[in-house]
Amino acid sequence: MHNKILVPIDLLEDTLNPQIIKHVEELAKLGSPEIHFLSVIPSAELFFGIEVTILPESHKNSAERSTLALRALEEVIKDIKVPDDKIVCKVGIGSAKDEILSYAEDIDASLIVIGSHRPSTSTYLLGSTASTIVRHAKTSVLVIR
Repeated sequence: MHNKILVPIDLLEDTLNPQIIKHVEELAKLGSPEIHFLSVIPSAELFFGIEVTILPESHKNSAERSTLALRALEEVIKDIKVPDDKIVCKVGIGSAKDEILSYAEDIDASLIVIGSHRPSTSTYLLGSTASTIVRHAKTSVLVIR
C-alpha cells in the first residue's frame, strides 16, 4: 500500500507519541514500507535566547544537539514492532514544517503520519504544524489525535 511513510516525532510530546507509534505499527502490517522517523530541533538562530539559558555550553553545537536528539528519538521508538531494517531515523534542524515537507519530498514519501494536539483558537481543528503539513504536503497525510 505505502512504500515510504514519514513519521515526524515531537520529542517533547510524551502523550501523543505512543498513539502515533500504534498507528505506524498497524500501517506497517499492510505491507513492508520503510518507516522514516524525523525529529526536528530548532536552529540556534530561531531560539538562541532560550537556548542560552537551558543548554549547557557543551550542547549548543548543532552536531551535538543533533546527536542528543537522535538518541532521544531512538528511545521514543525503541519498542516499536517494525523490523529494524525498515526503520530510518533522522534529525532535522530548523522550522518543523519546512523540514517535514522537504524530507517528505526528498524520500518520496507516500504517506505522512503526524500527531496533532492542544488546538488553540487560531488552529481550531489542528495544531499549527499539522495544519501546515495537511495544507502543503504533496502526499497523503494521516493526522493522529
